[in-house]
Amino acid sequence: MRQSTKNILSMPSPRQESSSRVRKSVPALQSAIDGLPLGSGDWTVDGVPGLVIRCGAKTKSFRLQRRVNGKLAQRVLGEMSLAAARRLAMKTWAQLRPAPPDGRMTLGEAWARYLEEKPFAEKTRQLYAYNLKQYLASWSGRTLENIGADRAGVRSLYLQLVREHGIATGRQVMQMLSAVYHYCRRVNLDLPPNPTEVVDVRPCQPRDWALSEQDLLAWWEAVERLKPLKRTWWLVALLTGARMASVSHLRWEDVDFDDGILHFRVAKAGRSYSVPMSRRLASVLKEWREQAPPSEWVFESPVRPGRPLQGQVRDDKRGVASAHHLRHTFRTVLAQLGCPPDSARLLLGHSLSGDVSRGYITARLVVDSLRPWAENVADYYARVMRWQGS
Repeated sequence: MRQSTKNILSMPSPRQESSSRVRKSVPALQSAIDGLPLGSGDWTVDGVPGLVIRCGAKTKSFRLQRRVNGKLAQRVLGEMSLAAARRLAMKTWAQLRPAPPDGRMTLGEAWARYLEEKPFAEKTRQLYAYNLKQYLASWSGRTLENIGADRAGVRSLYLQLVREHGIATGRQVMQMLSAVYHYCRRVNLDLPPNPTEVVDVRPCQPRDWALSEQDLLAWWEAVERLKPLKRTWWLVALLTGARMASVSHLRWEDVDFDDGILHFRVAKAGRSYSVPMSRRLASVLKEWREQAPPSEWVFESPVRPGRPLQGQVRDDKRGVASAHHLRHTFRTVLAQLGCPPDSARLLLGHSLSGDVSRGYITARLVVDSLRPWAENVADYYARVMRWQGS
């Protein structure tokens, strides 16, 4: 593997902004909140609409703000933990907007209540918030009664989404709208039947994203030209088949070189899982540790010090596709090698659901039995991409 001696330089932290125009943002993690320096001003909290933390000279306190009819409405929440602030923000968000004259619940209010009361992972919350803002903004002020009675309008909305944004987007928005409406109708039995039942949601065809041997070789030639930070990131994604967020949020404490195990604390649906490291993967991470800048993160962002590398690794122009292509490739290679389905699920961090017997499997106790498959996949990649050495 080609090595590089170039240092990865950290960029300056974001410039200070006045409290009237918040520009800086911080991940919705308590550790990130705790790490904000006193006196640094206002920071928006990612994924929580309107939530701002003010870092004063001596204290840190939360407030909620929302623009209503062109005016900024604010409410001070006070000093508290991030979890408490998020719960209070979800509960208070709708209150900053005037209720309809008849006092009935709007879609925006129902959406906020649904997210407040359901134990979703942070990425899922962000996706719900994005879809409401991006695709249902003109619907968020309508009451559930009004939407329930407008079955033709809901069908028209779906067809418009498919036409303008694609089948996957239309399907996702309808699924979310259906879930929120159904959740509220379980309490308010006077609501009309769920209007999404009139929509014939088209299925999304499985993507044939796995890379062929020729594609893998071309991909590797592109990745080899990257700087060590991104090159190592992509090698970890390749050799584990993990999702982008799982790789980006790796901490050094999650890398167990003694037992040869990698712990992914961030995964879909709030799960965490562990996988065995192949010899090649362990070698890649040891080499990177020797040249990486001091950080708790295995891959710290060079432009946002103290935060993991996210959304800064894909480069289609240079032939580096998305991490999910590598995930499809990893699963396809496992199938080619004859890996049992349950072992493949464990290696990819998938849920062991589907029948009662799978639910009896304690995943952490079978990690080491997966090691031969991890080694076989690494050997396959080494052959295809013509890696030298062990």
